[in-house]
Amino acid sequence: MALVVEDGTIVAGANSYVTVTEYRAFAEDRGDTVVSETAEDEALEAALIKAADYMKQRLRMQWKGSRMDATQPMDWPRRGVDVPDFFDPFYRSVNVPVYFQDTYFIPENEVPQEVKDCQMLLANETLDSAGASTTSLQSSLGRSTRREKVGSLEVEYFGAGDGSDGGRLTQFYWNAMRAVEPFLLAAAPQTGRVVRS
Repeated sequence: MALVVEDGTIVAGANSYVTVTEYRAFAEDRGDTVVSETAEDEALEAALIKAADYMKQRLRMQWKGSRMDATQPMDWPRRGVDVPDFFDPFYRSVNVPVYFQDTYFIPENEVPQEVKDCQMLLANETLDSAGASTTSLQSSLGRSTRREKVGSLEVEYFGAGDGSDGGRLTQFYWNAMRAVEPFLLAAAPQTGRVVRS
């Protein structure tokens, strides 16, 4: 297994946005000694690849903009991705239509730090306390059963806050998805009709 890092130039065979060195520095800044000191490089590479794979599966159709090349191995770099919380009435850019002049777009040869942070947050979730990348990021199909009763057929399932996998998945999805939220398409609004009887 070899880590091939996408640097914004559409690297052939890329399978990560960050290096092991960047990942260790990210973890050290946050006091995570399992990543920064305990885990072997091979385990961290596996964790980063699993996280990148998950991002491709989960986010490919949710990113703003479009891929630079139809056959690139990773979703980034992209073109046409704006930074929604940036507005500067005095910002001017060469070769940009006037109606986009107040908007900043991610350069087409850059992978944003937020995308890298998302990958590292997801990679953390694959590591056990010994620093081995043993956990899958894919949630299991179905629900976890807390209790079953055969007479009168009663079944009780774990909820998201019950300490089951649902709670763990909710937390790490929340952290990682919030990191890249500015670069995701807005969710379609939910509409409906209320009828009063």
